[in-house]
Amino acid sequence: MDSAVLIVVSVAVAIAASVSTASTIISNGSGEVVLRLPLDPSTRESEALDLGAVARVSQVQVSVPVLPEYEASLLGWSAAMNLVAVLCVVLLLVLLAYRLTSSMLFGPRTAVIVGSAGMLLAISGSAAQILDSTAKNRLAEELGAAPARAGETLLYISEFNPAHLVAGGALVLLAGVFQFGRRLQRDTEGLV
Repeated sequence: MDSAVLIVVSVAVAIAASVSTASTIISNGSGEVVLRLPLDPSTRESEALDLGAVARVSQVQVSVPVLPEYEASLLGWSAAMNLVAVLCVVLLLVLLAYRLTSSMLFGPRTAVIVGSAGMLLAISGSAAQILDSTAKNRLAEELGAAPARAGETLLYISEFNPAHLVAGGALVLLAGVFQFGRRLQRDTEGLV
């Protein structure tokens, strides 16, 4: 029963994430968009705070009437890559819940599916961050929030969260555990 509830909730999350992503992509392509863009902290004066702390402005929230086509497409691809990462996790939850209900956790292709989902999660999650960061830094330059610097590449990474890489690596290792479990299950089938 718990597995059936987990499957239903996972599918509902996948549907909600898909609808939200489609809505985000459509709104980025048509109409006003509100984004947090990076600022160059060296160009903004620091403000003195209590206890001798110093603050620097590093982000600004902007409302852009219409995004440039290139940046809108980068943000769209970033949202799509984030959706792929979410769908990888949902797929694994549904697969494992189904395997638990069928009492055959170590199925023939479970290791391949878990390993592939782990690699896809690591790649798509990292790509989403790179695309998002690149689009926002380009927009910051175009809007004058961050000055363009000569000689810099067009790929910027202002913040990178390695959680997708770690989770993907853990799933690849988990695939090895499933492969080992499948082998043990085949070896013990004849003994019972």
